[in-house]
Amino acid sequence: MKASRVDIVTVAGLGLLLMPLLTIWHEVGGHAAACALQGGRVIEIGAFYADCDGLAGLPRRVVALAGVGANTLLALAAYALWRRARGDFAKLLLWLVWVSEGFVAAGYFLFSGASGVGDLGPGVDGGIGPLAHPGLWRIGEFLFGLCAYIWLVRSAIRSLTAMLGDSPATKATRSTIAHGYYLVAGVAAVLTGLLNPVGLFILLMSAAASSFGGLAGFISIGFAVPKGATETGFAVGRRWPLFVAGLLATLAFALILGPSIRFGA
Repeated sequence: MKASRVDIVTVAGLGLLLMPLLTIWHEVGGHAAACALQGGRVIEIGAFYADCDGLAGLPRRVVALAGVGANTLLALAAYALWRRARGDFAKLLLWLVWVSEGFVAAGYFLFSGASGVGDLGPGVDGGIGPLAHPGLWRIGEFLFGLCAYIWLVRSAIRSLTAMLGDSPATKATRSTIAHGYYLVAGVAAVLTGLLNPVGLFILLMSAAASSFGGLAGFISIGFAVPKGATETGFAVGRRWPLFVAGLLATLAFALILGPSIRFGA
């Protein structure tokens, strides 16, 4: 059986393509859609935030929860499709989507539980706050997020092994996929975040937190090398058109949504 191999240019292209698409899914398909569907008014959309006006109480909390809900739904759908996928490229693409979206969803519980702010923050400044006993909510969110994140990392390692095999010879391919994708997606997100008009808060709390923070499980995945003897011959070659498409997608995302789009007066 030939050794598993995945080209780094293709992985970089996937990182450049998925970073903006998955972020838009969270902000527009999640927050902005929930705002509009409940009769609210979306007044501004940036690369890493959506601002909704005209809602209070439960509807406002639904908007805050909708981003994580969108991540979770896409993760489940991509996982179901990944299990049925046949081609190696399709498997790689769907694996990156469900793992990324799962990490981000679990990461929001961890982040809001630890900080008290963000979409799931239960305090006065949090997305679902103010709630009674915010300290207890934060502890519960943090513990749930931690357990979910650890489970996702282990599941991702097992599923990657199912694709590549369990031979130590797959080490380089694992690193190319996990570390290459993590680095490219993270750098692209942070560079885009530099263009936001809100300032350092969005850069640190959204762009950096959701990329380098939320996707940090990929670091462990890239270093997790089993000690078996099988290889599957999993192979994804170099795809320059994908890289160019990813580069254009990230540039468009950064130049259009980086500075934000404001609606109405």
